[in-house]
Amino acid sequence: MYYYFKTILSKFLDLVPEREIHNQDYLAELDRHTRIIQIPGSIIGVFAMLGFAFDTDAKLHPEFPELFYFRIGFSLLCIFYIAFILYNHSKKIHSRWEGLTWAYLVYGYLLFTAAYYTGRIADDAPYVSGFQMLVMILPFLPLPRKTMFIYYPISIVIFVLSVLVYKPNLTTAAAAYSMQNLVLSYILGIFSGFIIEGYRFHSFLNHKRIIKKNEEVTKTVEEIQILKSQQDGDYFLTSLLLEPLLGHEVDGSAVAIETVINQYKKFYFRNKEYQLGGDYISVFNLILQGKRYKAFINGDAMGKSIQGAGGAIVLGAVYNSIIIRSKMDPVSSNRSPERWLNDCYLDLQKVFETFEGAMLVSAVVGLLEESTGTLYFINLEHPWVILYRDGKASFIENEIHYYKLGVMEGLSDTFISVFQMKKGDKIFCGSDGKDDLVLSEKGRYRDINEDQNLILENIEEADGDMQSVLDCLRQKGKYSDDLSLISLQYNLDPYPKPGKFYVEARENIREKRFDKALDLLLSYESALDTSISELKYIAKLYEKKGDLVKAMEYASLALENYPSDTVWMFHTSVLYKRMYSLYKSQSFLFESQELGERVRLRQPSNIRNLIHLADVCRLNGDKDRASYLMGLIKKMSPEHPKFQELLSIL
Repeated sequence: MYYYFKTILSKFLDLVPEREIHNQDYLAELDRHTRIIQIPGSIIGVFAMLGFAFDTDAKLHPEFPELFYFRIGFSLLCIFYIAFILYNHSKKIHSRWEGLTWAYLVYGYLLFTAAYYTGRIADDAPYVSGFQMLVMILPFLPLPRKTMFIYYPISIVIFVLSVLVYKPNLTTAAAAYSMQNLVLSYILGIFSGFIIEGYRFHSFLNHKRIIKKNEEVTKTVEEIQILKSQQDGDYFLTSLLLEPLLGHEVDGSAVAIETVINQYKKFYFRNKEYQLGGDYISVFNLILQGKRYKAFINGDAMGKSIQGAGGAIVLGAVYNSIIIRSKMDPVSSNRSPERWLNDCYLDLQKVFETFEGAMLVSAVVGLLEESTGTLYFINLEHPWVILYRDGKASFIENEIHYYKLGVMEGLSDTFISVFQMKKGDKIFCGSDGKDDLVLSEKGRYRDINEDQNLILENIEEADGDMQSVLDCLRQKGKYSDDLSLISLQYNLDPYPKPGKFYVEARENIREKRFDKALDLLLSYESALDTSISELKYIAKLYEKKGDLVKAMEYASLALENYPSDTVWMFHTSVLYKRMYSLYKSQSFLFESQELGERVRLRQPSNIRNLIHLADVCRLNGDKDRASYLMGLIKKMSPEHPKFQELLSIL
């Protein structure tokens, strides 16, 4: 019973620990409130009692002249306070006699004097009702709750003593009614005082909590800002590492190159905007076996911002070292484009394998020969390469031959893609940021494009112009990932068209007048004016005549001008082997093996080439290589008659 009574009393009296904890702050808040109302309150106090002092009191209670002095005393007190407050404000003095002290004095004077003279004339109902109003004012004043426990009892004592001393007539019904109302006023004042003061205190407490929470939030934001500033500094230093690795050697008129790299992560450092991400693009000039190439790479490292940038830095550092080595080392620069790409892939793969799958990179690594327009490239699980030709965009590949860099178990067969570009052709390579567009957003859900052909539509809509392509992408949706894009436009006519004797020579070949056909094809002033088809015919006609030296000369010239013809490369390799069988010169075997290895890098499953290459390696004394190639042939076509024949020789 005691516990329940104590609980109810505690709830009613609002006995919470916060009152003691925040008592000083609460008093300071009440003081601030009373300072707001002290000037208007004092002004009202000056004039509030004058009507009673000079008119009403004299008429109703001429026997009580002291009322005049009580009223005038209150007005003088208020005038004094007005002057006192104005003086302090002019001198910028923060006096403790203002605020709560002002409220204590002014209200105390009003309540206690009213209790005295109302008790003296308690039989006058209108004056008692006036005193009731004063009693009811207390709960609405911004005063501490203890004021109610002090002022109410004192006023009651004064009122009762005054009644006992002056003995007003309280036997009338009107007087009894007034006394009942006065008692109710005190009761209502106490209850409403508890309620209003409790609301006032808890409003203060909530405000205090909000301020504290705001301070915590502000402190947290400041800490976050400090951390973000440090992080942006790290981002900035990382971007400084990545920037020099972005090669951009785009000189010359044979190939027009444009690159765009738009990393998704943007940050500010020292009032400048920078970007950071995992996309990487580089273009370099490179000379291999005396021919000029544009070496390019477009990579997309796994992860966002700093993680992706780490992968891009590793990719850029290794690729740059490969380029520098190829430019400075004669042995490195004396490699075929296929072998160079294969070695480049192996170097990159070995580095990324050390991360044990924690860092993966998709990429397209390529070479574009400036004189012939032959494109060599490796696609390492990157978005497919796009050809823009005659207003139409299409993919020039449709299958994956390599996994990403860093995958521990890659596909076993090497595969170099080769494509012949024509004048005006444009090649686009880009990361998946060009495809992963946010088409629409509904709350937390995003509709991301899944149509890989959308980029083809954008390229066609933009007529192949890089900037227009980017504008089309922005119109279709928002970027959700890093975006990198490179375009290479070929601007030369790589080889002459068939001449005036071509049709007649071909007709003679059909009718087996080979000497006449050969004479016609040799009628041009220079071999440089002879088309690729005509050079091939000349080489084959010399073969029929048994002049393998001339045949090899024209076959090599045709291959040099049109290296994308893998069938002709294989034919030329076989021709070199035939030359060896006649002249026993080791150089012919080396040339035959070089061309055969190039064919193998392009077509790893070409059985005829593998058998031919294994035989060349045997003749060249490279038994280990020959045995390795025989093992591959055995896996692919163990019943092939040429394989069985070669196996018996080995």
